[in-house]
Amino acid sequence: MATPEETGSRVTEAVKTVAIDVDSVLADVMLVWADEYSKRSRKKITKKEITRWDIPTILPITSDQVYRYFGHVWKHRWREIPPTEPGIADAIMHIHKKGYRISIITKRERPTAPYVAMWLDKHRIYADELLFIYDAAPKAIYRFDVLIDDAPKNLVDIVAPKSAILFNQPWNKDFDWPVRVDTMSAAEKLL
Repeated sequence: MATPEETGSRVTEAVKTVAIDVDSVLADVMLVWADEYSKRSRKKITKKEITRWDIPTILPITSDQVYRYFGHVWKHRWREIPPTEPGIADAIMHIHKKGYRISIITKRERPTAPYVAMWLDKHRIYADELLFIYDAAPKAIYRFDVLIDDAPKNLVDIVAPKSAILFNQPWNKDFDWPVRVDTMSAAEKLL
């Protein structure tokens, strides 16, 4: 049997995968969530005031209500959700053109999945795969090399050779993580 060198082909290094979260990394959903909360509670709140991941610790709302508001926003207001930065589709494509597989990985309630897919299509965000997680399994168990996420709880289980980039948001400012970015464009430059 001929070796790759003898046949003129070569064995290439495995393609690396970048896993990217949707909520508050690609889609700035908390802007619309805060607006929805403000309308329902008649108490004005902004995204900047959501300084903890566990929203019921800072607002008079239950965890169940938090998820119901997210479900409502994604099902009925998904067109209003802006990307976290202008030109985000270009930043994702630049990552892909550097040779990375793009895996969009998002934990969510099942009924919101089609709206997330439509949002990604509307904003022309490229992906090699779209993975919806409906259970409590940690993201760290999925196949990727680098995770870009805003939730500290999704980063704490990451161990080498995997790595993670924390996407800055008001609710993770106090979390100690060595690699942080404010935009996907900044993440692209790190990869």
